[in-house]
Amino acid sequence: MAAYGEFGLAAVTAQAAQAFLEQAQAWTAWGALALHRYLDQHPEALRVPPPDCPLVLARLLYLLAAAGHPVTAPACSICGRSDRLLECRTPDGRCCNWCKHKTTVRPCARCGQEAVVVTRRPEGPICRRCYAADEDLFEECVECGRRRRPTKRRADGAAWCESCAPKPTHQCIRCRDHRPAAAITEDGPVCYNCYQRPPRRCGVCGHIRPIRIRAVGDQPDRCAQCYRQTGQCVVCGRVRPGSGLGGRGGAFHCSACRPRRSGHCDDCGQTAQLYGDWPRGSVCFRCYFHHLRNPAQCPQCAIVRVLVGRAETGEDICGPCSGSTVDFTCRTCGRPGRLHADGCCARCVVTHRVHDLLSDHSSVVAHQLQPLAHALTAAPNEYSVLNWLYYHPATTLLADLAAQPAQITHALLDGLAPTRSTRYVRDALIATGALPPRAEHLNRLEAWADRTIDRLPKRQQRIIRPFAEWQVIRDARRRAARNRYTEGAAATDRTDIRTAIGFLDWLDASATTLDALTQDQLDHWLDTNPTRRRGLASFLRWARQRRLTTTLEFLSSKKSMPVLFQTEDQYRRQLRRCLNDGTLPREVRIIGSLVRLFGLPISRIVELTADRFHRADGDAFLTIGKHPVLLPPKLAALIEEHLAHPRYRSMVRPPAGDPPRYLLPASRPGKARGARATQKLLRQHGLPTLAARNTAMIEAVGELPPIVIADLFGIHPGTAHSWAKFAQASWTDYLAADAATEPNTTSKR
Repeated sequence: MAAYGEFGLAAVTAQAAQAFLEQAQAWTAWGALALHRYLDQHPEALRVPPPDCPLVLARLLYLLAAAGHPVTAPACSICGRSDRLLECRTPDGRCCNWCKHKTTVRPCARCGQEAVVVTRRPEGPICRRCYAADEDLFEECVECGRRRRPTKRRADGAAWCESCAPKPTHQCIRCRDHRPAAAITEDGPVCYNCYQRPPRRCGVCGHIRPIRIRAVGDQPDRCAQCYRQTGQCVVCGRVRPGSGLGGRGGAFHCSACRPRRSGHCDDCGQTAQLYGDWPRGSVCFRCYFHHLRNPAQCPQCAIVRVLVGRAETGEDICGPCSGSTVDFTCRTCGRPGRLHADGCCARCVVTHRVHDLLSDHSSVVAHQLQPLAHALTAAPNEYSVLNWLYYHPATTLLADLAAQPAQITHALLDGLAPTRSTRYVRDALIATGALPPRAEHLNRLEAWADRTIDRLPKRQQRIIRPFAEWQVIRDARRRAARNRYTEGAAATDRTDIRTAIGFLDWLDASATTLDALTQDQLDHWLDTNPTRRRGLASFLRWARQRRLTTTLEFLSSKKSMPVLFQTEDQYRRQLRRCLNDGTLPREVRIIGSLVRLFGLPISRIVELTADRFHRADGDAFLTIGKHPVLLPPKLAALIEEHLAHPRYRSMVRPPAGDPPRYLLPASRPGKARGARATQKLLRQHGLPTLAARNTAMIEAVGELPPIVIADLFGIHPGTAHSWAKFAQASWTDYLAADAATEPNTTSKR
């Protein structure tokens, strides 16, 4: 190993090298020979281990990396993680046991098909498809209220089903609105309101119709009439393709028993299910809603209406001009279009129902709730508000709050059950100015600690309550006063309290007490609970300061330096993709660029507010730390477009003024996007964050002094110096050692 001093191993003594090789099982004749031959053929394997390296080298690299030597631990060829031993082989290289398990198929105990096993039940292994259909895993969707399989989650953990999960928006080339795109045509994106599927021949019925499902494999194209789900018909009792009558949740009818009226559509000329009778004739479902969504000026009366009639010249005209009383004009606001209920459009129906929801017994909306009422009625998508009024459980709580005479305060909401509905109502009231903002993460921690400690035995309460209140919560209050107490910090504090409770439970089960704790018992607990070492360290330090325990040795785990990096080609390619790829969502491009340009963690990016971006003398700047940072023109244009056309994921718009709105708002009113959900979103688009951020920091400290990095990027100077020292130890020392050993190497050759 001393021969590899150019890789930072010159300081390894012979005794230490023998110990490393013995632990790596390379001290045998076969193991040493295999390792020697491989390193001769791949001298750079200590820095960049190939994915197909032998297992003995993988073991050795793990041991050297754990001891602090500048080597790179091999990563799994499937998941990319470098903290697991790669004991399995695949065609792409070595992989961990977990990834090997994911690629191994076995018979499913429920469906009998050969598939990857994702879990086990009393009946045996279960495949992914049967696991997804297990109703025990279903949760209530926070948007529609139905029990479905969760697809995405909000920052507070609330689940979205696949239908309600937020989708990326584009500017429609026809209506110019920013909505989810139904199709990306050659001219640009088209929203669902403006898009019409091009008709072609169905591979099942042979009719020329819009295709619902494209051909896949041996399955032909299918139109909407030929694409049906399968279920038991309530009429004939047979299991056949069909659909629910009256929409979702309706009685299931097969295609033969479903009542329908089909005929010739006088608008498009196709034979389809007829939806209505207009002066121009019978119209199908597609044509009916197409005209409702696109009112136009009548050529005869010059009034913008829904053109339901047809003149003798073939022009589309409105109902009154065709001698009919059919007129889709809202009787409240007078706007033409689709009428939702009682002759009113959806916007007016929202106004009426929000007023009914938030008014008291005298039909008057309280002054405190008027900002919320205005925010709901002014929401960009009135149909989202209607669905929220129909299904969201928070509406019941809002109605109860509006009916009671007392003023709504934080104390009043604190007295309610800590449900998601209560948190949603609080966020909405804060976002609209009805309630003053507060350190919500801190208050939730305090309430959680009180509830948790009250359930403990008295002997544990006497220890845990002072620790929680005077150590954990006191430190949390100090950080919250500086606006640095995040959701992740609150989760860490809860983990520390849980760890202390679990440790006391273990002491009770071991028939000992905290003051009688021995070093052997502590070491045993740490060996069996390695992931809770940090949380227990905080508790034991507090207990030792108060003489609740004896002096014990507690070796904290050393924080390892980063090992995941990108090659220069990967780093540059992904940065160019974030800046230039228009197919990526705008939020993904902005976040990915900030990670790769300035090495910012996701938790910092989601907390950025819109007022931190500004222009001066023709240049764009973003204030990350203490000083503004100059932005590339393409990234500045992306942020400007995002601020000009923000994609609000919440129905409740933030109020203008102070506090400034977040650059990346969440679905919860007035909240930023969740860091974990954002990181997952980037991974879904092939933009990992950890390796990219590490590479960006190495690039930055190689070009700027650490103190400048600390001021510009808003990080602690000690962190910046640690990165600089790491970069110098990893590259400068390597180049120096390489230059020093090159003559000797040449002479040997």
